[in-house]
Amino acid sequence: MGVRKVAVAAIEPLGCLPQVTFVSSFQTCNETSNSLAILHNKLLQQAVAELNRECKDSGAFIILDLYDAFYSVLNHTETTVKFESPILKPCCFGTSIGYHCGSLNAQGEKMYTLCDNPKATFFWDSFHPTQAGWQAVFFYLKSKFE
Repeated sequence: MGVRKVAVAAIEPLGCLPQVTFVSSFQTCNETSNSLAILHNKLLQQAVAELNRECKDSGAFIILDLYDAFYSVLNHTETTVKFESPILKPCCFGTSIGYHCGSLNAQGEKMYTLCDNPKATFFWDSFHPTQAGWQAVFFYLKSKFE
């Protein structure tokens, strides 16, 4: 079919997602959750290595290391973008337990808050990076392939 490379994405540090870090007021990642992501990614690397051994083109499958990219950006180790602190806090989140970004109560009132500057936050909601967050991850990954 002409495809030379297939990129397989590793998972990000799950313990750094706002849905997990809210218990520390968005200050610290949960290392137990991150350990699970590390184990998953190690098994993924083994599976991709096996696929590459079985293929005619030994480098047909590559891994996009989202774990390393997210972790580096979140820890300011390799990024030119500076995000507001705490970096683990989402721009959009529910006002109380049971509500999330976009929630409305029975009267149709917003049950979430938005930050003032989404371009200065890494996470949009409890799971997803903002455009600025993805841009920082992209530039990190791009630098690894240049």
